[in-house]
Amino acid sequence: MKYSLHIIAILFVGVLGINAQSKKDGWQRIFNGKDLSGWYVHVKGQPKNSDPTKIVGVTDGMIHIYPDAEQGSKQPIAVVCTEKEYADYDLRFEYKWGTKKFAPRVDKIRDSGLLYHCFDEQVWPSSVECQIQEGDTGDIWAVRTQVQTTVDPSKKQHVFLPEKDGGVMNTFVKTNSVIGIRKSHIAEKEGWNTVEVKIRGDSAVHIINGQTNNMVFSMARLVDDKWEPLTKGKIALQAEFAEVFYRNIEIRPAGKKAAKK
Repeated sequence: MKYSLHIIAILFVGVLGINAQSKKDGWQRIFNGKDLSGWYVHVKGQPKNSDPTKIVGVTDGMIHIYPDAEQGSKQPIAVVCTEKEYADYDLRFEYKWGTKKFAPRVDKIRDSGLLYHCFDEQVWPSSVECQIQEGDTGDIWAVRTQVQTTVDPSKKQHVFLPEKDGGVMNTFVKTNSVIGIRKSHIAEKEGWNTVEVKIRGDSAVHIINGQTNNMVFSMARLVDDKWEPLTKGKIALQAEFAEVFYRNIEIRPAGKKAAKK
């Protein structure tokens, strides 16, 4: 399904505060804070649901990435992924960087990511990513998928710019790799950060600490050599050589109506 930019703009007006916790608002926790019930871990080089070195753990109510790994040690990549698929929803959570980094990224900025609309069983499944990385949270990555967004025509890099501000619609596609679109501004801060992603059909908005900094349209997957709308899938968090904590992971079914302000 496809939405015009005008409809999408109306659809995603307004951002809910992270403190809105009541059931009447429709938010449901998809991580119980005790264990990984409803989730599975997939570590590179291991079968699904096998995590012998505990790449993903639960610590004090948080998903803890690389909890027991020694600083500077060589570690594999992994994801922790929902068992269920989701469509038409708002997702929000908080993340905070730990202190440890691992080979081969010991001397690089800390990196992780939220993958949504995941649809295969690869360690990093085909999907669309809301980047979680120091200084780059909110970037879009098409992971073996196709996406569209509006970008600043004056920039050499692909930098998001709303259509109303002069952004030009571009299509980005990678069938066997990834391609990225940078956020419009940096909203990350020290300590805990709040990520909210609003998904309607094949379109999404990335909101970091209450600020919209990226939008994606016409998400698609390749099926029998034809691009088909990508409108649902699993939700995953990446382990990518940096210690990170995730908490208060919640989802709110939204149908195809505008989210409440």
